[in-house]
Amino acid sequence: MKNTLIILTAITLFLSCAQQKEKTFRIGQKSVTFVDESRNRPLLTEIWYPTLDNLTKKESKENQKELFKTIETIPNATIPNEKFPLILISHGTGGNRFSLTWFIEKMVKEGYVVVSLDHYGNSTFNKIPREFVKWWERAIDVQYVLTNILNNTEIGTKIDTSRIGGVGFSLGGYTNIALAGGYVDRTIRENEKPEGREMPAEFPKTDEIIDFENDSLIVSSYNKYKDHVKDDRIKAFFVMAPAIGFGFHAKEQTSKITAPVFIVAGKGDTNTPIKNNAENYHHLIKTSQIHLFDKNVGHYVFLNEPTEFGKEVAPNITIDKPTVDRKEIHEKTLRLALDFFKKTL
Repeated sequence: MKNTLIILTAITLFLSCAQQKEKTFRIGQKSVTFVDESRNRPLLTEIWYPTLDNLTKKESKENQKELFKTIETIPNATIPNEKFPLILISHGTGGNRFSLTWFIEKMVKEGYVVVSLDHYGNSTFNKIPREFVKWWERAIDVQYVLTNILNNTEIGTKIDTSRIGGVGFSLGGYTNIALAGGYVDRTIRENEKPEGREMPAEFPKTDEIIDFENDSLIVSSYNKYKDHVKDDRIKAFFVMAPAIGFGFHAKEQTSKITAPVFIVAGKGDTNTPIKNNAENYHHLIKTSQIHLFDKNVGHYVFLNEPTEFGKEVAPNITIDKPTVDRKEIHEKTLRLALDFFKKTL
C-alpha cells in the first residue's frame, strides 16, 4: 500500500510538471506613450507579454489596406504572477513598433515579455529630417523606455532584470550595437560616395535646407549623447541586417562591448551591404557571432510577411527574390535567436 502511494504521488508530480512545461502562452498587448521631457520626445510603446487568458472570438474585420500580415493578441490581458525575461525591439529607418511582429509573436509564446517602440521622428507616420541622422538618440529612446517599463508597478514586477536582451533591424541593429557600447563616428566617409552621405529611401521630403554636417541641433546632440548610450542592463544583443557600418572603422569604437552580439544578414542585401555593415561589425566586435543567408536574401526579408495589397503598393519592401521564402527565413532566424538568448540570458 505504501509503495502504491509513492507511485501515485510520483505520477501526480510528473503530470503536474508536464502540464507546466506544456503551458501555452497567448499574447497580451498594451499600448502606452512615454514622454522623455528632457528631450521633448513622445515615445509610443507597445508591450507584448505572455498571458493565459483566452482569446475572445470576434468577427474578422481585416483591414484591406494593411501592407503586412498581423498577429492575434488579447488587449489588456492579465499577466501570470511569475518572472519573465524581457526583449526590447528597435525598428529600422522609417519603420514602427509593429514592423517585427513575426519575431514578437514567437518570443512571447516562448515566455518573453517584448517591448517595441516608435523612435521619435524616424517612424512610419512621424518623419522629421533631423531625426533620421541623429542615430545615437535612438539608444536614448530605448534606455528611457526600459527605465519606465522596469518602474511600472504592473509589468515591471514581472521582469527578471538579470535576463534583458536587445533586438534590432537595420538602423535598429545599429541602435543595439550602440546600446552594447559601440561608438559611431559620424565624420567617417571612407565607405561613402564622393558626393556625400546618401539618405535612405524612407527619408522624408522637405523644402527645408539642412546642412547635416554642421547643423547646430545635430552637432550638439551628437556631442551630448555620443558617449552615453551603453546600457549594462541589457545583457545580450541580436541584430538583423545592421546599418551605419560606415561609421565604424576602428576596434577602439567597439572596445567597450562586452555583452554577446549575434549578427544575422543576407548576402544579397543592397541597402546595407554586408561588407561594410554586418561583416564589418563582426570584424570589430570581439564578442560577436554572425550568420549569413545566401546571396538571394535581401534587406527587407526581416520585415513582416506581406499581404497581397502590400505587394501591390510597396513591392520594394514586400517582394523577395523568387527563390526566397520570407516565412522560412523568419523561422530560421527565430531558431537562431531563441538558441542565442537561451545561452546568454
